[in-house]
Amino acid sequence: MRVPYLTKPLQHLQKVRDLTLFRINEEQSIVIACDSDGGIGTKPHDIVQIAPDILGRFAVRVPLFELFACGASPFMICDTLSVEFEGYGEEILRGIKEYAKEAGVTEDIQFTGSTEENVPTMQTGVGITVLGLVQQSQFSPGTAQPTEAIMCAGLPKSGPKHEVRLDDPDIISLADLIRLRAHPDVHDLLPVGSKGISYEMKQLASSASLTYHLISPLTLDLEESGGPSTCVIFSASSELLEEFRKQLHCPVHVLAILE
Repeated sequence: MRVPYLTKPLQHLQKVRDLTLFRINEEQSIVIACDSDGGIGTKPHDIVQIAPDILGRFAVRVPLFELFACGASPFMICDTLSVEFEGYGEEILRGIKEYAKEAGVTEDIQFTGSTEENVPTMQTGVGITVLGLVQQSQFSPGTAQPTEAIMCAGLPKSGPKHEVRLDDPDIISLADLIRLRAHPDVHDLLPVGSKGISYEMKQLASSASLTYHLISPLTLDLEESGGPSTCVIFSASSELLEEFRKQLHCPVHVLAILE
């Protein structure tokens, strides 16, 4: 498919939730997702102490989740590390690349970035931007339907309050997210970040011009930070709850009904 010659790129930009889209033709858009981490690592002034390769995995996890959730396929990862490359930065980058393999991003040309080589740093800072390609027909924001349930896969966790580990059975894995996105009866899907489940539920409902009523009693704290997307919310028929619980390797709860 031929990409048209662009003369007014601003007219091709669109903001959807935390994502930026660049329409390249009538059928496809480039989707841009980004995230940052500060004060996490093994530098002297880091508040949350974790190994740099683990930090790299969690740092790239969030924008990858945002892309897969909306229906996009990632093809480019940009890392901006506010630390030295030798040793410490290399370990962060190793974690980024190892986690990215699970998303199908494996070639060296798919990575670019920068490090801080002029000023000695006492605290870790990481920024990640991921680019993906989406077919307009598969772009999921705003596709939730009335009478569907809003469900949550995984539990909200964030440091320093919680110990957050990628092997924690309470948090959703990338493999389970991809499995959810591929399910034909899952419509809208949103990773939960620092603003908590309640904020993302409002985003999901409002983007489809819907409201919702909460299920009682609720066992999840809707205001708890989801940190590095330890859980996701999605819209689907409540009749599929047991199917999701069997297919996914993390807890699944019904939170509300859309109307």
